[in-house]
Amino acid sequence: MTKYIMPALLIAVTWVSAQRVVGYYPQWVQSSFPVEQIDFSVITHVIHAFAWPNADGSISYYDNMLDPEIATVVHQNGRKLLLTFGGWGNNEGFAAMVSTDDSRQNFISNLLDLMDNYGYDGIDLDWEHPSNSTETNNLTLLVQELRDAFNSVNPEFMITMAVGASNWSGQHYEYEIINENIDWFSMMGYDFHGSWSSHAGHNAPLYQSPPGDPDGSVHTGVNYLVNTRNIPVEKLNLGVPFYGKKFNASAINGSYSGAVTDIWYDEAAGMVSAGQEYYWDGDAHCPYLLNASHNQLVTFDDPASIQAKAEYVKQRGLGGMMIWALGYDLVNGVQELIESIGLHYLGFHSNRNEFLPQDIAIQVFPNPFNNQCTIRLFSSSPADILYIYAIDGRLITSISNRTISRGVQEFLWDGKDKHQKGIASGIFVAVAKSGERVFSNKLLYLK
Repeated sequence: MTKYIMPALLIAVTWVSAQRVVGYYPQWVQSSFPVEQIDFSVITHVIHAFAWPNADGSISYYDNMLDPEIATVVHQNGRKLLLTFGGWGNNEGFAAMVSTDDSRQNFISNLLDLMDNYGYDGIDLDWEHPSNSTETNNLTLLVQELRDAFNSVNPEFMITMAVGASNWSGQHYEYEIINENIDWFSMMGYDFHGSWSSHAGHNAPLYQSPPGDPDGSVHTGVNYLVNTRNIPVEKLNLGVPFYGKKFNASAINGSYSGAVTDIWYDEAAGMVSAGQEYYWDGDAHCPYLLNASHNQLVTFDDPASIQAKAEYVKQRGLGGMMIWALGYDLVNGVQELIESIGLHYLGFHSNRNEFLPQDIAIQVFPNPFNNQCTIRLFSSSPADILYIYAIDGRLITSISNRTISRGVQEFLWDGKDKHQKGIASGIFVAVAKSGERVFSNKLLYLK
């Protein structure tokens, strides 16, 4: 494990969207995070959460949730809006609803009315989860009947499904049958550890930590769904969490006591800013925090671990990424994890001066790094040479031997000093000047 302080990423840019990025938009963020704040240059599909079925096929949903203006904004940005049913706490009506022809048809009729009234482009099924062969068969019937109904009204209406990352729930899905009627599956690549687990482990480890941990990982989940259950890779989205878990524990993968609570990314980022000890688990490719008393541990995803997952999605050829949940990563007006997806999954692009910062912003990626890093400078006016300093103030090297022009510039640093000698691991600072003003960002070099 490696301990260091992780700086926040500073980005003021737009992104070009090519792949699928699906964002869940829960009712409880609508007032604090209005739909207009969704970054539609990154998000391709918004899934509105949650509604749920009742036994007779009628539909319930949260108070003050449905609003036709949500679809208006989404569609004005050229994106799709789906309505999701279920979630962990809203599953009681599913088994009864799917059990008879009449209740299934009633549900489909009510769903089509909702879609027509509020502008939804499809349904996301998040039943967590069928628990026996009868419910499994009935879910398969519902999916087929939904597809038949959608084809008769609008063949472009979508059916998607949120699914677990192991056979614990996966055994109750007939993937080989429903696959032909599902547009995509979103693997919930999180909740690998929590109040149900024997130790204080990572919420969303990319790989098992410690190696062989029976609670699994994103990698074992993808292998299960693709290799064992034969879901086509292009139909599988990797779900990433914009939240973490807080344990009363003193070490990662150690024992814990009491309740385990969820925290949003913005709260975890505040803990980093407040000086809690930051550690990077090289097995899990995820960070965690310890408080000063070493009796509270927080496991979460940050821009660096989201980068690792974005690169994994590309390497495996998966169809996209899924986010639970939009609005959880808003820190001082910046959606830090959304920006990491934009940078590392979709690819950066900006040629519009109005998106430049008022002065200068510096972004470093990957951060930490162990070979070379890219330092991206956003400048609204010419800047002096870009320097690298040690944390104690020693000049290590200058990155550019010329004045940096206005706009977006990128520079590589390979961890060598001004004499082209390798340096030791540590915390360094990238510094640029504009007139009398100095701008900086920290970076971590790990050999």
